[in-house]
Amino acid sequence: MNQHPTPGTRRELIESERLRSGARIRPSAAAVMRVSPLSRASRPPAPPAKRAPRRRILAPLTMLFVAAVTIVTTIPVNSLLTPADIATANAPESIVSRLPPQELGEISGGADIPISRDDYSVTSLRQQLLAQSAGRPTQFVNNSTAPIQWPFAAGVPMSDQFGPRVLCDTCGVTMHRGVDFLPGRGAPIQIIADGVVRYIEESDDGLGVHVIIDHQIDGQLVSSVYCHMEFGSVAVSQGETVKVGQLVGTVGDTGFAFGPHLHFEIRLNGTENVDPVAWLNEHAG
Repeated sequence: MNQHPTPGTRRELIESERLRSGARIRPSAAAVMRVSPLSRASRPPAPPAKRAPRRRILAPLTMLFVAAVTIVTTIPVNSLLTPADIATANAPESIVSRLPPQELGEISGGADIPISRDDYSVTSLRQQLLAQSAGRPTQFVNNSTAPIQWPFAAGVPMSDQFGPRVLCDTCGVTMHRGVDFLPGRGAPIQIIADGVVRYIEESDDGLGVHVIIDHQIDGQLVSSVYCHMEFGSVAVSQGETVKVGQLVGTVGDTGFAFGPHLHFEIRLNGTENVDPVAWLNEHAG
């Protein structure tokens, strides 16, 4: 005969069953409690997505940038320019207009001839100039007995003439206020007529070493200008009364010049530039 358990007995059975069930799962739960916090605390944060590839790309780009900056900052700006670009950028337009780099230069075959300012004559200057210019085409003939003469005792080559010209592709049109003679470095330069030395400048800027001499010709003030002469070659002094054919200096390349030459000017009334070749052809003997 089956007997039903009393309520007290049933509660005891249920409690006993619960305790047995708890005893079976408590170690597992405890293990979970112990493991889960440790796992979360010790787990490293996940790396951001795609960060490693970006670092791999940025590293070589940074090296390229540093190399480019190093190269740019160590290359002189002037190394990217031609001598003509640098001279044009630095020189005033009025000075640059006198200097044609494509034509000026020392004539091949020319030899430096020492000139003594204390021991010269018209004959010796002519002989030295003829020796230095031998075999070259000339564009004038000088009369060594005339009261007005060319700035050289014998004919020498000429390059740029008086008037507008284009010095370079980006310079535009400029005015060349004289004529350029090319007898070679050290060639003796003579005074074109009797006169008085008004101005002397020993400089490596602009017209370089140059002399201005005033003359009275046909009742008019005429100034002759001798430019780019060699340092130490000026053979006259300011205020000195000088004679035609007298040594004034020697050909050089001082100032804004791209080669040894004489830039020669004629100025009427001391300031007005005229074509010196046309003027000499009209007045020189």
